[in-house]
Amino acid sequence: MASTKNTVPTWKQYNRPWYQKFGLAILEYIKNVGIMIWCCIKAIPFKIRDFVFAIGRCFQGLWFRFKNGDWRTRMSYLIMGFGNFSRGPKQFLTGFLQLAVEVLFILFMVFIGAHNLSMLPSLGITPILPGPGGIGMVEHDNSLKILIFSVLTFIFMIFFLYMWIKNTQIAYNTQKHVEAGKAISGPKQQINFALNDGYHVTILTLPIVGILIVTVLPLICNILVAFTNFDAFNDEVHLFKWVGFDSFASVFGKTYGTEIWGVLGWTLIWAFFATFTNFFFGMFLAMIINKKSIKLKAFWRTCFVIVIAVPDFVSLLMMSQFFAWKSDPAQTGAFNLIIQQWFGINQNVDWFGSATYKPTMARIMVIVINMWRGMPFTMLSTYGILMNIPEELYESSRIDGAGPVRRFISITFPYIMFVMGPQLITTFTGNINNFNVIFFLTGGGPFMGKSANSPGSTDLLVTWLYRLTVNNSSAEYNHGAVIGIFTFIISSFFALIVFNSSKSVKQEDSFQ
Repeated sequence: MASTKNTVPTWKQYNRPWYQKFGLAILEYIKNVGIMIWCCIKAIPFKIRDFVFAIGRCFQGLWFRFKNGDWRTRMSYLIMGFGNFSRGPKQFLTGFLQLAVEVLFILFMVFIGAHNLSMLPSLGITPILPGPGGIGMVEHDNSLKILIFSVLTFIFMIFFLYMWIKNTQIAYNTQKHVEAGKAISGPKQQINFALNDGYHVTILTLPIVGILIVTVLPLICNILVAFTNFDAFNDEVHLFKWVGFDSFASVFGKTYGTEIWGVLGWTLIWAFFATFTNFFFGMFLAMIINKKSIKLKAFWRTCFVIVIAVPDFVSLLMMSQFFAWKSDPAQTGAFNLIIQQWFGINQNVDWFGSATYKPTMARIMVIVINMWRGMPFTMLSTYGILMNIPEELYESSRIDGAGPVRRFISITFPYIMFVMGPQLITTFTGNINNFNVIFFLTGGGPFMGKSANSPGSTDLLVTWLYRLTVNNSSAEYNHGAVIGIFTFIISSFFALIVFNSSKSVKQEDSFQ
């Protein structure tokens, strides 16, 4: 018994009143978030200093290699790869690849990059005009194309600068090998190095390029669009211009200033309830199925997993029609027909408030339907955690007289929260951008007495952004870009700062 006490943690170390644990958790959370924000702000000057020092060290290294290098190394400052392919056939492949990078970059700048960079301040000056006799169109500038290719040019310039610096390092290191009488590696040794010691660089090259093209490029372009007047009336055909912070002033001021904060409030409320209803109900569902007295566990798990297997497009549109309200009884939703026949209610219930404008009812419905859709995900995650909680903790608690509620508060819940804490934060962030549930159930409605560009009662920031840009005749891309930046900042806060301040991350090695 003594050895068991020393090796197995007792359940009493988690035994505190629930209100005390909840209050302490809230205070610790607020403190950690505040410390994290303060540390980020305080670290900004040091990060800037480190960045400046890094640039200084880079230039110092360039001057050192140029000063101490031989003529081949110095020529590599002008002709990339010269310090390698000029030293013999063994270094030809390395030198040729570096030279190819330089040639491709020069060709890109001559035919694409330089022109678009020169047009970036104006975003184009020649609008689309009919050709002679009204036939065809004369050649014109495309503002969106200029913006995208300018950003792409900046990315290529940064990449080329990095490769140019690496080229001087490789040339100087090769020179030192020759001067020391060491053998120069050939193509076979270089390929072996790329597939062994440098395998991490080789395997990550394509994903990094993909991230730059698919993620970084659209993100930078989206940020830049927010500083233009890009919309359906000032589009890439008619040219659009830089307008500074006018789009921000419009979204947060004269145009949508009274509406965006309401949408933000509902977005955070939705994200909170959509996350924690799924979490708690899914957790209790897993605990019920996990009980030893429950039969046919695999059958019950399969029933809930089927909900996950059905695509959102199918299940959510089905639920939208199931609860639909129609003035014509022959077209009303199935649920209204059921309550009419079973409970004798003759009046159809407007569940989504589309006709009677009941925003509270619509918001409750999207949360409830999302709970039905999301509980199985939490159930599967929690079920695996419950199977790995040490049984010794439960046995010790029973001996000390703890009941089921006390065992849940002191043992089960802390284990589940420690493992699923990061998942809760990422789920909350995902629900901020949960487009499918709102779009397929209510389309952002109900709408009443508002303009076509105004948000609906269940619109999230992301669905409102969609209606402003895609599903709207005015296509306010500049305002949508501002809302996108605003949403990105909020999501980043929860995804980075709150995640890093959670106990699961800070104490990942202490809870075993």
